[in-house]
Amino acid sequence: MITPSTQNKAPPNETKRILIRRFMKASGLQDRLDSGSFLERYAIRPEIGWHDVGKTTNLMETITGPIEALKSAYQKYRPDYQEAYEDHINWEFTEQELSKIVDFLESPTGRHYLEGTWRMEAYTGTNMEDTEAALVNEAVAAYKGK
Repeated sequence: MITPSTQNKAPPNETKRILIRRFMKASGLQDRLDSGSFLERYAIRPEIGWHDVGKTTNLMETITGPIEALKSAYQKYRPDYQEAYEDHINWEFTEQELSKIVDFLESPTGRHYLEGTWRMEAYTGTNMEDTEAALVNEAVAAYKGK
């Protein structure tokens, strides 16, 4: 069962604003917003058109060049992302919920949970690449065979 959001439309009080920022920091969201690292997935998508066809570029440039371009362009949008996330967190959670979540995330168990979840996603993503490729190929074949 999905827990409904609080849908709080009123601006947060100062205590809740502090909890929102602690939540963002403890969850790692603030680091991703500060660095723009969440945009890196676009740097490895050739269909976006990062490089001219036939132009030789060293391997490091094919990755780091687009990442740097994304992060540079991101700077003017950075405040918009911050506001959007803070507004949504305020809308989604009550002050009491945030307090409990932040207490957990800042605890040793919460930090282990976050790090363990990250490692689990990274390792299973790598270890399951062949299985995922087979699954996708099977699904495409089944879809085309309809």
